[in-house]
Amino acid sequence: MSHLRPWLEPFVLGLGLAVLLAGTASAAGQEPLPADPCALLKSAEIQTLAPSATIGSGVSDASMIPLGVACTYTWGPRTPEWGESTLTITVMDASKAWPGRSAEVLREGLLAKVKAEGPTASEVPGVGDAAAFTFEARSSSATAEAYLKAKGVLLALQFHAGDSLANKNKVVALLKDAAARL
Repeated sequence: MSHLRPWLEPFVLGLGLAVLLAGTASAAGQEPLPADPCALLKSAEIQTLAPSATIGSGVSDASMIPLGVACTYTWGPRTPEWGESTLTITVMDASKAWPGRSAEVLREGLLAKVKAEGPTASEVPGVGDAAAFTFEARSSSATAEAYLKAKGVLLALQFHAGDSLANKNKVVALLKDAAARL
């Protein structure tokens, strides 16, 4: 799994468990990955996470192609507790990242994360076919992700900062905005 971002590994492992329980089926038809994942959110929208910071343009990352694409926004100040603050947008092509898995298995895998993560995790209504919010205390990273069956993608936003959990509603709102632009 070294080709995936470290924060996606628990999701992939959760999907493995769901696959063992539910079996496999053919994946839904796919839309291509966005050519520019940074176009899914504007710097001004991300500014809600850090109103006093200067947030510039995102940096695209195509190193995961054909599995996915990403865009990372970074701002300071850098602190000893968590380093620089970042928001990373990742779009994964479900048919390539999890070949042969049905939409239902992918949905169940995402929702299983909510149960496994504990009290800071929750389902996110109103976006895609399944969506979840999780928080990793060790790295102070909040993740909001959604499976969009019609697009054949998993969309994930990871916010890394000292106050990431306190910004849950803002991260979820950004997920909804990005999903609407896919």
